[in-house]
Amino acid sequence: PLGPADAGAGAVVIMSRPRGYFGLPRDIVSLDGREPPDVKSGVPTDTSTTLRLPAAEVGRPVIGLFNEERIVARTWPAAENRIAVAELTY
Repeated sequence: PLGPADAGAGAVVIMSRPRGYFGLPRDIVSLDGREPPDVKSGVPTDTSTTLRLPAAEVGRPVIGLFNEERIVARTWPAAENRIAVAELTY
């Protein structure tokens, strides 16, 4: 669900890895072409990362990259209480 940190966001995209962790610099992790600021360096402890976009960018694709895995998510309006989840399953 949308939380206080998502207030004012036009769209919210979460890239999730439920069967493992994102670890920097061990792994290549990118969401929308940038290294996510909420994935900590060092010992891998993060299983998800969140991207918040302005309303003008609703409906466009967002590319998530984890090492050699690539996934594309479509953004949905947060005003409709929607979140896009790009889940890496292995």
